[in-house]
Amino acid sequence: TAVPGRLWGGRSQCAGRLEVLVAGTWGSVCAEGWDLAAARVLCRQLGCGRPRRVPAPCGPAAADASPAVLQRVQCTGQEPALEHCILQPGHPSSCPTDR
Repeated sequence: TAVPGRLWGGRSQCAGRLEVLVAGTWGSVCAEGWDLAAARVLCRQLGCGRPRRVPAPCGPAAADASPAVLQRVQCTGQEPALEHCILQPGHPSSCPTDR
């Protein structure tokens, strides 16, 4: 099954906060394992070229936004889209939940 991703709140479809659609819910990614390889896969999926920076997986931007929907992400960077990576749904215990 496809895992749609979007960058939300930025000036273009290639900037902003990452959200993914998991089980019918758009949520932020505050996941263990989110790195440049995962960002590369997402940017390829969105047609955005090479990622310029990797958002901190558990940064305030992720925590203040929608609830996190992925606990763990593992990509090699070669996958054509996020659904080809190893994705573990769930709320990460390490994610900051309050300000």
